[in-house]
Amino acid sequence: MYGLGVSPEECMYLEIIERKSSLKEYRMHFNSIGEVQTFLSKDPDINSEIFYEQKSKTSSVEFAGAPLEESIKYCIGGYSKDYDQFLRLADQLERVNKKKARVRKTVTSFVGHRPNIPAYLADAPKAMYRLEKSEEKKLVRIWMKVTFESRTTEAQIRNRGIIALNLVKLLEMNNYMVDFRIFEVCSMESEVFRCEIMLKKAGQSLMPRLCYFPMCGKEFVRRILCRIKESMPFKDGWGLSYGVVMDEKMTRMIMDFNDSDIYIGSPSEMNIRGENIYEDADAFLKCINLSDKIVIPVYTDEGINIPNGG
Repeated sequence: MYGLGVSPEECMYLEIIERKSSLKEYRMHFNSIGEVQTFLSKDPDINSEIFYEQKSKTSSVEFAGAPLEESIKYCIGGYSKDYDQFLRLADQLERVNKKKARVRKTVTSFVGHRPNIPAYLADAPKAMYRLEKSEEKKLVRIWMKVTFESRTTEAQIRNRGIIALNLVKLLEMNNYMVDFRIFEVCSMESEVFRCEIMLKKAGQSLMPRLCYFPMCGKEFVRRILCRIKESMPFKDGWGLSYGVVMDEKMTRMIMDFNDSDIYIGSPSEMNIRGENIYEDADAFLKCINLSDKIVIPVYTDEGINIPNGG
């Protein structure tokens, strides 16, 4: 479709859905961040009838970060800006988690992994030690909206990314299998753009390095997602604004979230200020209200102050 963008017939990631509300939904679904890199590295056709200017390329470095070609390579690793600080702050939260972790108790039993010597010598029937049975794992899906307001600081974006990955680890420590996805939903007139990318499947190990760029790199929103939109076969006037980001209510309707799904909004939606990682983590957990699922750590109780997020 030269000059009109890609079509569902030629693009395995695209589905176009006609909704009853007369909205037309352009849904891009990627099973990994690597698939995003694969799609964009082939330089998919640009819908030049709608996008007269390719902002994924022409936006300034000050606004959008590294050039598009470099940003595409970041999708599969290599984005390292402030990554050491990211890992250090993530470790601070994880130390608190470990203090609150529920440890499986060792109990006596007829069978087990090591002998109970006194019981064996006394000819007691339960002469072995074993770990108490673990609960059946439950599944939870986390959706993180990667877009944010223009006034959002890099510290807010970074802290949200740290806390989101900390949430994954916290849930897994509490016997949950976590499915973690990032997304954008925006609209223009009668059209909706929906892009979702899986960062971690349930049962899969978390890989912070691959999550870091899409969660914390401004290039991902201002270069990568813009470039994907430029290849959509839109009909309405997306070229100027690249769409209006939907609020949480409309987002939930479009994304068809389950009641058990966890929604992570922009840093401001999650009351993240970017000044202190402990205060931001407490504010974040208060927003998503997981008290019915796990025992919630109170990070500020640690009495440790980390000014300016670092």
